Amino acid sequence: MLSIGAFAVLSGLSINALRHYDELGLLKPVVVDPVSGYRRYQREQVRQARMICALRRADMPIDAVRQVLEDPDGEALGVQLRRHRHPLSGRVRVLGEMVSAVDHYLENGVAMPELKTPRLVQVTINVTDAPQSIKFYQEAFEVAFDDEGSSFTFGIWPSDEFFLLTIAQDDGPRGEHPGPDGRSRFGLLVSDVDAAHRRALDAGATEVYPPVDKPWKPRSSCIADPSGNRIDLYQG
Repeated sequence: MLSIGAFAVLSGLSINALRHYDELGLLKPVVVDPVSGYRRYQREQVRQARMICALRRADMPIDAVRQVLEDPDGEALGVQLRRHRHPLSGRVRVLGEMVSAVDHYLENGVAMPELKTPRLVQVTINVTDAPQSIKFYQEAFEVAFDDEGSSFTFGIWPSDEFFLLTIAQDDGPRGEHPGPDGRSRFGLLVSDVDAAHRRALDAGATEVYPPVDKPWKPRSSCIADPSGNRIDLYQG
């Protein structure tokens, strides 16, 4: 048996982290003294603890880590790593845009855009499967997802491109955020309608109508996301 202090040293996890993972049922000690509350671990648990430490350092969500631990010799690790890579790639892109914005501000100063008329900056949609929907929008439109705000972020604040696409939820980190009654329909301006349309279909969208030229509007197409929300794509 190992004390929690000795186990922390061997595993790379802090004592506070070990207590937290015990409360979550992710990594429970073999014995907890009913009087003192002292936790004791077995050496065989060190490998599991080191796996948790490594995956959490990569910011993998707790639920995903749990699935890996439940299938240590199966395909869960590869599946969860590939799934986790998508949001990380989105965050890299957003951070790159932020660095570019900071460089621009250093050279030219910060000019706040003058708001001359109200502009739509947020749309809320209902989804039937949140993980599937998050994966779809990340792959189709290469946008980062903010778990705390339950939103996809287009552009950077403050800028004319800033826009939030929010997933409705009953009980999230910031409380309830109800969506509309039924499905939504909204439009996105893209640099290449044909390419964006194909990428969305490859990511799991259903085609409503293919890219088409019409005299009264830019080249456009329409798709439905995995939850049935319709998205009009317009040539920018």
